[in-house]
Amino acid sequence: MQRYMLIHGSWHGAWCWYKVAPRLQAFGEVVVPNLPGRGRDPALPPMVTLGRMVRAVARHLDPSTPTTVVVHSRYGVLATALAEAYPDAVRRVVYLAAFMLQSGERVADHFARDRDSFIRPHVEVSRLGAWDRLAPDAYVEGLYADCSADDVALARALLCREPSLPALARVRTTPDRGGRVPKAYIRLLQDRAVSPRLQDALIDACRPERVASLDASHSAYFSRPDELVATIRDLDRD
Repeated sequence: MQRYMLIHGSWHGAWCWYKVAPRLQAFGEVVVPNLPGRGRDPALPPMVTLGRMVRAVARHLDPSTPTTVVVHSRYGVLATALAEAYPDAVRRVVYLAAFMLQSGERVADHFARDRDSFIRPHVEVSRLGAWDRLAPDAYVEGLYADCSADDVALARALLCREPSLPALARVRTTPDRGGRVPKAYIRLLQDRAVSPRLQDALIDACRPERVASLDASHSAYFSRPDELVATIRDLDRD
């Protein structure tokens, strides 16, 4: 049986995987952590660093059963840092329209250059508070264009401020640690948050071993859960 960890993206929490987690449980154990600063893990944004996030999710790794990490959006940087810190406990990282970065890069720099991103001008940033958030009037077009009204209502009730410091951190990787963890990428062709152009640039730079595409917007875990699970399973094959 496989073991999976689902890592949510910015402004979300473990709740966003509510369709995907039970579908994956048919194939193995699934852990779905809340990142620090939300849900049952409250924290002040200035106290939430990339290192703290790595330590928080590392508690869910099992060295005896390497885990396939599926990561969405901003926290591709977290999965990359996790693979660097615990290469023997991570079976593979599957980046879902996520920031798959090279060593020394930051999420913030790539996001700032993503001219095709609809959400970029709609993000409010508090430098003093070390947080950012997306304007509510950009939720549907930016994140949930192909999602049901029920899913949009759930998101409106639960989206929160995001600690900014991890997006400003430079991820560090080495060939003999994180570099030896297999990587796969799922492109979201209708994404208006992390644009297809940026996704392709990240793929070209990092060269994951496997790439797949879904005709979905940014929140494929809502709109295409069955296709998403099937794609994850296909990319994670031996």
